[in-house]
Amino acid sequence: MLKAADRQTERTTLLAVATRAGVSVSTVSLVLSGKAGHRRIAEETRARVRRAAEDLNYAPNLLTRSLRRGRTHVLSFYSTFRHREEADVYMDTLSSAIEMAGGEAGYDILVHCNFNRSSKEIYQFLNGGLADGLILFAPQPNDPLLALLHKSSLPVVVLNGRDPARLFPSISDDVEAGMRIIAQELIAAGHCRIALFTAPAGEARDADIRIRLLRRYLEEARVPVPDRWLIPSGEDAREPLKSLMSEAEPPTAAFCWHDRLAYGVLASCEQIGIAIPNQLSVVGYDGLHWPSSTRHIAASIRVHQPTLARMAVRLLDDYINGYSGHLREEVLPVTFSPGTSLGPAVRCNGAIHE
Repeated sequence: MLKAADRQTERTTLLAVATRAGVSVSTVSLVLSGKAGHRRIAEETRARVRRAAEDLNYAPNLLTRSLRRGRTHVLSFYSTFRHREEADVYMDTLSSAIEMAGGEAGYDILVHCNFNRSSKEIYQFLNGGLADGLILFAPQPNDPLLALLHKSSLPVVVLNGRDPARLFPSISDDVEAGMRIIAQELIAAGHCRIALFTAPAGEARDADIRIRLLRRYLEEARVPVPDRWLIPSGEDAREPLKSLMSEAEPPTAAFCWHDRLAYGVLASCEQIGIAIPNQLSVVGYDGLHWPSSTRHIAASIRVHQPTLARMAVRLLDDYINGYSGHLREEVLPVTFSPGTSLGPAVRCNGAIHE
């Protein structure tokens, strides 16, 4: 086993290999790049160069070589949320899916996780030649990073969002179909009093979109949602649940804008004695099972992250390889997973009193 003192502290250079082999740097470069035959370099010289490189543990500077050839075979992945929490099931699942999809397509994935840089510094790093292209996750329309990237020649695919300038291609799940499915499932189960758990105003674009779409589809089916049943909440939902369920005609179902919140609501229901799904059905979005004390599996719209990641990588690969047709804004179909938290409504007569 090597001791620390025996390990190389600096990268071996072509000059060091040339000095060991007793040849020129250009000869070493030709031999190690496989071009020795073009210059009729003697086999004995080739063997001496290869032996010197092995003795010195020489490894080529792949970044320099890749930049010279114009390709690094690396894709960048950057989350515009600019933070990462421990035990984040959504981001853990998505990052792993992108890693697998990148490998399948012949790329390594560079996940950017230093969120202390300014937008300009982030742009300079992303556009600095380390990667052939960028998967940009969930940018807000006014994110200054988008405007900076618009000026670059770096191929970019927006994941879970769209470029408002319509310069970058995008891939996202079919949220409109997903919310329509939820409305249909709730109405088919007889629910006519439905509360919506969301994020505080303006804090989550996905929450705003999902809630707006669901309210519209429910209203089209003559199942309006009163404003007081639009509940900004974290995972500890005991207090809003107590208030909701104390009404003379409480909701019989609740939609949570993502599964992490759904599992928090399910756990809160069990803590305060609300029977799931007999008293309250709970539906989420994403199809992910978050750690929770509840025994239930949340009914949810399932977004298949591996397929989403493959679509994003393939789309980016097409643009890296020179695709120049119409702008591609692709959508992943979604499915409904019933779980154990959706049941028929009990005593729902359609009357909602303001």
